[in-house]
Amino acid sequence: MSGLLDALSILASFQGLLALVAGAAIGIVVGALPGLGPSIGISLLIPFTYNLSPELSMLLLISLYVAAEYGGSVSAILLSTPGTAAAAATAVDGYEMTRKGRANEALGVSLSASMIGGVVGGIALLTLAEPLARIALQFGPAGYFAVALFGLTSVAALSSGSLIKGLLGAVLGLVVAFVGIDPISGLPRFTFGYYQLYEGVPFLTALIGLFAVSEALVIAESAVKDGRPDVTAKVNHVFLKAAEWKRLAGTMLSGSVIGTLLGILPGVGGNIACWVARDYTSRRNPGLKFGEGESKGVAAPESANNATVGGALVPLLALGVPGSPTTAVIVGALIMHGLNPGPDLFNQAPGLVYTILFGVIASSIALYIVGSLTLPVMSRVVRLPNSVIAAGIMAFAILGAFALRNLTFDIWITLGFGFVGYVMKKLSFPVAPVVLAMVLGYLIEMNFRSALVTSQGSYAIFVTDPISLLFLLLSLVSLLLPVWRHWRKSARSSLGTERS
Repeated sequence: MSGLLDALSILASFQGLLALVAGAAIGIVVGALPGLGPSIGISLLIPFTYNLSPELSMLLLISLYVAAEYGGSVSAILLSTPGTAAAAATAVDGYEMTRKGRANEALGVSLSASMIGGVVGGIALLTLAEPLARIALQFGPAGYFAVALFGLTSVAALSSGSLIKGLLGAVLGLVVAFVGIDPISGLPRFTFGYYQLYEGVPFLTALIGLFAVSEALVIAESAVKDGRPDVTAKVNHVFLKAAEWKRLAGTMLSGSVIGTLLGILPGVGGNIACWVARDYTSRRNPGLKFGEGESKGVAAPESANNATVGGALVPLLALGVPGSPTTAVIVGALIMHGLNPGPDLFNQAPGLVYTILFGVIASSIALYIVGSLTLPVMSRVVRLPNSVIAAGIMAFAILGAFALRNLTFDIWITLGFGFVGYVMKKLSFPVAPVVLAMVLGYLIEMNFRSALVTSQGSYAIFVTDPISLLFLLLSLVSLLLPVWRHWRKSARSSLGTERS
């Protein structure tokens, strides 16, 4: 009860309200700029939240996360250029509405649906996180190892449609996670004589490089090839009428439920949830012309997209396993404040946990208010040239990397990981498995070795422990399912060729 009261007092304070508003404003801009997104926005902002309390820091970052998920729809609707990957489904009908002079309506539907989705996802987080955390406290080392492995294999298997590339990315992340002092023997490993690496590769500097610096290089490259299209549609207001609310309420609710359920699953997220929600809505409404400017084609994916925020935070808080790149970056913020996500966090910092739980709902409401008042101005941000965006990202990335430990060494690490991230993007290798492996590497190694110590070296503990066996089987399914789908697709293709 004391943690709940502390969280409510923080949310009602001037600093808490300011964090919500600032996070919403920054998040809309970050999401609206094509190529950026919540992961990059949060990774750039984390170093500058070091002097804030953990509660205010998380409130600011959660608000940015929620708003950036919505912000991607702004450029998707106005330019047919999704600001985030999850906004691709919104662009189909949203841009058609803009072409027909209905940009205000499209942005209003998107903003309202995002708010509803965020609230529903927040309620699910508030309802499910604590009971799951209580169950997770009963897990032993073998169970925790299997849970972490499942989270990693799920994301690797779903990344970019290539299982091999996803697994290679996970291996790279695990290699990076093993740098530093061995947690069992206490001896340094893979440090190559650099004392700066005794505590491991700085997680946040690596994140800034993989997300921000690599994207800055991609944007700078695109600035040379082509410019940014101009915005011709004028945005005046984004408020929906009562009749529109009534017509779209069911679509927003169904999209929110779909987004929440899929968001809880590691590796799924808004990129998939938005298309599933849109497909479900189109099947429920066969008489409507989706793809030609149907407002339900905007409401469904946007509500699902923002509902995944609350869903993705459920495994993070309950199990300590981030299910998406953005929640993995949030782990970095918690680590910076000396906290480790997982069920123990409910006992160690209940005020912080409840701030996060209620913060998702409060951030969704703040998003609606800030977006309604400022979107006519913020929609002009998409006019910024790519060269300016790339330079700004690079400047903030270098400044943020140096601010963490005041070491020039960290700047070189950031630039190195930025180059690695750039090469991965050019070769279509997913970054998400690398980041999640860096987060889960310590959890996987420690619990694996602790389980073997407990069983006196017997590997049987991983199959005799029911929790471990269950998640090991789920890990196997997550790896075999893409293989089976590829085989079935190839079989159908070859059968069709023979018939023709």
